[in-house]
Amino acid sequence: MVNSILLLWALVGLIGRVHGKCSLAPIADNERSIAYACIHGDLSDLNELSSETEWIEFSVSRFREIPDDAFHRFRNLRRLSFYNCHVNVIGPEAFRGLHRLDWLIFHGTRVHAARAAWFRHLPNLRKLILDRCGLVHVEPDVFRMLPRVETLGLRDNDLDCLPVEELSHMRMLRAVRIDGNPWWCECRMRLDRFFRERSIVQEERCKPPPGVHQRLQCMTQIDIPILFPIITVEQIGGYEESRYSNHFQTSALTSLDRLPDRSTWIEITGLRIDRVPAYAFFRFGNSLRVLELRDCSIDVIEPGAFAGLHQLQRLVLVGNRLPAVAAHWFSDLVALQQLVLARNAIERLEPGALRPLSDSLRHLDMRYNRLQCLSPDELTHLRRLERLDAVGNPWNCECRRNLQRMLMERHIGFEISGGRCYENGKEVGEPTTGDDRGQHWQVEHTTTTGIGQVRWTSFEETLLERNITVTRPSTVAPTIQVSTERPQPPSKGTCVLDKTEWSRQVYTCSGINSLQELEIIPRSAHTVRIILSNLKTIPTRAFARFDGYMSRLELRNCGIEKIEYRAFADLYNLQYLSLHSNQLESMTSEVLEGLTNLRQLDVSRNHIYRITNDAFDMLPQLRGLDVSDNYMNCIGVEYMARKMPHLLSLRVSGNPWSCLCGTKLASFLDSRGIRYDRESLLSMNDDCYATGLPVTPTTILTTSKSTTTEPPSVPLHQEPITGSCTVQQDSTGLRYRCIGGNLSLLKSIPRDVVAIEFHEGNLPRLPVGSLYNFPRLQELVIRNCGLRTIEAGAFRGLDSLERLTIQQNPLTSIEQGWFNIERLERLDLRGNSIRYIAPGAFRQLPRLVYLNLEGNDLQCIFTSDLSDMSDLHVVEFAGNPLKWRCRMDLEQFLEMRKIKFVKVENSCEGKKIMRSLLYQNRSSEPLECPPGCSTANEIEQAKCLTFFVAFAMLVAMRIH
Repeated sequence: MVNSILLLWALVGLIGRVHGKCSLAPIADNERSIAYACIHGDLSDLNELSSETEWIEFSVSRFREIPDDAFHRFRNLRRLSFYNCHVNVIGPEAFRGLHRLDWLIFHGTRVHAARAAWFRHLPNLRKLILDRCGLVHVEPDVFRMLPRVETLGLRDNDLDCLPVEELSHMRMLRAVRIDGNPWWCECRMRLDRFFRERSIVQEERCKPPPGVHQRLQCMTQIDIPILFPIITVEQIGGYEESRYSNHFQTSALTSLDRLPDRSTWIEITGLRIDRVPAYAFFRFGNSLRVLELRDCSIDVIEPGAFAGLHQLQRLVLVGNRLPAVAAHWFSDLVALQQLVLARNAIERLEPGALRPLSDSLRHLDMRYNRLQCLSPDELTHLRRLERLDAVGNPWNCECRRNLQRMLMERHIGFEISGGRCYENGKEVGEPTTGDDRGQHWQVEHTTTTGIGQVRWTSFEETLLERNITVTRPSTVAPTIQVSTERPQPPSKGTCVLDKTEWSRQVYTCSGINSLQELEIIPRSAHTVRIILSNLKTIPTRAFARFDGYMSRLELRNCGIEKIEYRAFADLYNLQYLSLHSNQLESMTSEVLEGLTNLRQLDVSRNHIYRITNDAFDMLPQLRGLDVSDNYMNCIGVEYMARKMPHLLSLRVSGNPWSCLCGTKLASFLDSRGIRYDRESLLSMNDDCYATGLPVTPTTILTTSKSTTTEPPSVPLHQEPITGSCTVQQDSTGLRYRCIGGNLSLLKSIPRDVVAIEFHEGNLPRLPVGSLYNFPRLQELVIRNCGLRTIEAGAFRGLDSLERLTIQQNPLTSIEQGWFNIERLERLDLRGNSIRYIAPGAFRQLPRLVYLNLEGNDLQCIFTSDLSDMSDLHVVEFAGNPLKWRCRMDLEQFLEMRKIKFVKVENSCEGKKIMRSLLYQNRSSEPLECPPGCSTANEIEQAKCLTFFVAFAMLVAMRIH
């Protein structure tokens, strides 16, 4: 057995020697330098290299750690690269001695955080690439170490913000690569402005065509409602406890592991914390808005203690022992609005300590400390400061006067002790009462027992506190099971104020079951949109409360079957009414009574077969009428002509008009000069093609906003037809299902088809205008057809398309300009190979309700691409390798917008990242994960152990 083990180790060593060699590589630019490429190697292979080597490149190597002085022998080294080397630990002195190093490249590693210590021995570095390294944080001091860097690469990481102020230290920077990160939109705009002002080029993999402006892709700011009260003296010790719904007692800060990643409010009281360690709250950075540390006897706050809290809005440090406010505390708090530093025995602020808060801080509280002076220079750069509270400090007289003068000049509200002060050089005496309200500036700190209390609020609980929330129903996609982690009652919905039109009070309601749920909307609302709801009947005087205020009302996709007498009678100032996509069968004067000022009426996509003549009597001011996509055979053209003198737009397509009524309607439209599509109007009856109706320039125009203006000039496909189709007739029209077909097969399909399905076909490319001849097509499916390329304009002419499915194709990207389909409601892109979605790719889908991106290769789905889609109700994204921050921000965005999705559970993901950040050099403090959750290292060790045991058993069997 001993011989077997010795043989095993010999084989392992031999394998390492065979595959661990570095080979001399030619230099592409013909430099006379020594370069080595090391593949499947490790750092021990460096022993075979000449000390004069100038370039070393490791590829696909398995070492996880670069120790101190790993390259100290190579004093002439100019370029050092690591590609897919699984490195996740780098010693602080790893690159010591490499003073001539010009390039340093890491690609495909898992270091998670870029640390300043790595670069302090690289004074001449000109190119630094940290692409796809799993970075979630870059220490601010990193940029101070790189004064000569000209090219910086941070592509494809998990970064959401960088401190712009620190980037200014890179005075030689000329080019950056930062795409592929889930940037917080506010921070992304700051970066973009910084690069623009300094003429720094942003190199991107997917560049827009020349002359096309590319939108920024980023993660939209989620507006979690947080109050910012002016805290009274009595509240400094404790306040607002009623907000917290969860709490526990603890004796160690590591107990924060018990909190969910998506905590929005954390308060720690009475816990003895000698030092607040770096990255202590990093895991909560995507959601944390308020952090309070009260009476914790904190002596030291380490650099990076508040790292990653880019969305923190309020920080409270009360009752600690912090003699100075350090310059490194607030580097990452770019969104902080309220800072409370009361009762901490603070004597001074280090220069520039508050500078990172220049664009956000509104309220600064420095009460009951030991400040003798607060230089106005420290506050001048706080551009948004509204209030300073600083009573209870032993002020220097001259300094206090200067501070007060500056605050008054800038119209900043303040409260500063107006009593005794101390002249320059005079010893500070005993404090007095009076204006100091009897409070001693030398506050005695509460003696802590070591047992503290932690309270917190989760993101889900914060959602329930929103002012405008009601219940909503299940999703509109009945074939898809959609749920969230926390089950919702089936009757829940919501009404949300549209912040882009807040001044006009525009509200969007979704998923409601009764109009009584509109009671939460103020009477003065200008616009109310009700979508994707369950409202079978609209009762009499349903909107009486909004009478003279409401100007626009939309009831779309609500399943409305009946509208009772005088339902809208009180809305005498209503100008726009939409009843789009319901189940109405008729329109009468009783329904429309009272709408004397109505300008636009949309009743498209119902089951309407009749509009009575007296209905037009109720609409004397009507300018636009949309009756498209109903079951109408005729309409009172002559009566409409007399009663609606102001009509300028009439959409009539998608109805089975009779021949005679259709021709009369066409003549009426011609006489009024109303734009319409003649073919769409008359094509429902074949006899109408022989009527001899003259074709005028106005008759070939369309009333709808078409996706095309003229037929594309593309050659017909000449390849032989392959595949076959089966035809099915239903109530909507002809449906074609084709197997094994190509584009030429489309020539055999009639133009009035409503659905086409291509399965297992040969469609590698979909050229422009491919489907132009199918104006009535409502559904298109391309499944497993080898589709790789879609040209811009491929879907031109599909003005009726509502459902598009592209599944199981080798499609790798979604480009801008592909989906210019106004009526599209469902887009299913699951099971392809999509890695990239171009900015604005979905902007031309105003009616999209359902979006499926499941089973692709997307690392990030940017919420900025979804923010303009007001009708979006369901998003499916499971089965994509989303980055940690991107997934969390995406889920929070969808929950905030009440968009349904399937929650992807990975409860220990944040803790695994924290293991790398906090404990890679602290083996004595292991991170504990909850049951059922293993860390990456533990999993790898288990795999290695299993392989070792199996290999040993195999060798032993062969020997015996």
